[in-house]
Amino acid sequence: MSFKKVALAALVTIPASQAFGAEVSGNVALTSDYKFRGISQSDSAPSIQGGFDVGFDSGFYIGTWGAAVDFDCSSAPDSCGGLNGGIELDYYAGFASDLSDSVSYDIGYIYYDYPQDEGLLGDYGEIYGSLSFGDFGIGMNYSDEYWGETGKFTYTYVTYSMALSEGYALDFLVGSGDYDEAGYLNEATDHMNWSVALSTSAAGLDFTIAYEDTDLDKEEAYGYDWADAALILTIGKSL
Repeated sequence: MSFKKVALAALVTIPASQAFGAEVSGNVALTSDYKFRGISQSDSAPSIQGGFDVGFDSGFYIGTWGAAVDFDCSSAPDSCGGLNGGIELDYYAGFASDLSDSVSYDIGYIYYDYPQDEGLLGDYGEIYGSLSFGDFGIGMNYSDEYWGETGKFTYTYVTYSMALSEGYALDFLVGSGDYDEAGYLNEATDHMNWSVALSTSAAGLDFTIAYEDTDLDKEEAYGYDWADAALILTIGKSL
């Protein structure tokens, strides 16, 4: 899921099938730290993830994605409900197409569901859109009622991908989140995150190693290391 997860994970892809003009695919993942917009959703620990997608010839697609989350929030119980060993379930639908040989776009809606959150995290939805210009990309996600009922939220980002040599790629991302009110972060209403990732394939597996960081300090992350710099490894297999 490109907009939701720029997180690094070990992926195993289920073979795609064609039926009635649609392509069905699935994935399962293991990540050493599930980072979402630079902030750990798994208490800086590994997370199992996976999902399914259906893409149609028209450009329309639907899908679902899930991840194990862990918010050991003893320092901020009202913010995240002390959710430990829980799960995040995402449901999304969108439309992607090319405007030219070098320009493409993707628009859609994603809903984030936390079924075990004791009602304190708060499920929420976002609309999203992006444009790709060759190796460059820009995008934005918007929610009118963000996580934990903290009001409006806008996330904008830019990306750049480059091929270093045959079989190696380098990906960059810089993102900025603006919150209507504090709550998701402690006394902070904005933050930036950035990452650089090197990926390659060998012996039938896909490998990615990335560095990810934010401009948040420990106090703004409720005393946790969730927003600290991290080196994340991805090991994947596509079939």
